[in-house]
Amino acid sequence: MRIILISLLVFQSATGFSTRHMGEGQALYEHHCARCHGTDGARGMFGAKNLQKSLLPDTAITLQIRNGKRIMPPFKKRLTPGQINELSAYIKTLRKPAI
Repeated sequence: MRIILISLLVFQSATGFSTRHMGEGQALYEHHCARCHGTDGARGMFGAKNLQKSLLPDTAITLQIRNGKRIMPPFKKRLTPGQINELSAYIKTLRKPAI
């Protein structure tokens, strides 16, 4: 059991992932994104992409949040760079592995 816990802690620190992404990032997503993308990222309302299937790299996700795309509004004036990073990190947790 200790080995599993140590492995998880090493993975968490190595990837930079923390439960913080599930807090602020999730709250930001629910407030700004869930209306079109759905709470699970799969809704696709108004042409919104299915975030569960997204393969965009981190920089592309951040740029789309910051600058918007098509009907999606830009958030660079509404969110701080830190909030955009938290939101981007949370969005990546919505991805489903390809079968």
